[in-house]
Amino acid sequence: MNYLPILRQKVMKLNKNQIRTLINKALFVLIAFIVGNIVVLALSQFYGIGVIHTKSIDKDVFIYQKKFQGDLKDSLIYFSLPVQTRYFDKNSNFGKYVRCKEGQALSVKGLKYYCDNVFLGIAQKTDKDGNKVEQFIFNGVIPKDKFFVMGTHPRSFDSRYWGFVDRKDIKGVSIWAF
Repeated sequence: MNYLPILRQKVMKLNKNQIRTLINKALFVLIAFIVGNIVVLALSQFYGIGVIHTKSIDKDVFIYQKKFQGDLKDSLIYFSLPVQTRYFDKNSNFGKYVRCKEGQALSVKGLKYYCDNVFLGIAQKTDKDGNKVEQFIFNGVIPKDKFFVMGTHPRSFDSRYWGFVDRKDIKGVSIWAF
C-alpha cells in the first residue's frame, strides 16, 4: 500500500502552527541524534562496552576504561585472546579476572594453581565434551607485563589452558559490570 498520498492529504489539512510544531519536533529529534552520536564518539575514546558470550565469568556485560594504571590484581579485564585455540580464534574478545600478576609467584602442582602459595583453582583434564585439554604449566615469578587470568566458572577457558595475557592485549579494565 502506498502511504504517500495519505500522508500528503494529512499534511495539507495542517495549519501553519501545526506544520511549524511538526518541523520543530523533527529538528529536535535530528539534533538530539547528532548530539548523542557526538557524545558516544567522545566517550568511546575513554570507555568501551564488553560483552561476554559464555558463562565463564559471573558477568554478562561491562563498561571498561581504556586507559588504566595501577594494580590489576582481582580486576575484571577485557582483552584479546593471545593465542589461537581449537575453541576460540586468536584476538577474540575475552573478559576474565586477574588472579596473579607480574612479580608474583605462580606455581602448578598437578592440576592445582597457586599464586604466592594461595590456591587459585583446579584445571580440568577434559573439556565439556570429554576431549582432553592441555594445561599451561608455569612455576616461577610471572614476567613483567604478564597476567594470569581466570573466570569464575569451574570450566572457564582461561590462563590455566593457554597462558598469560600480555599488557598490550588488554583493551581495558571494568569499571561497572552486570
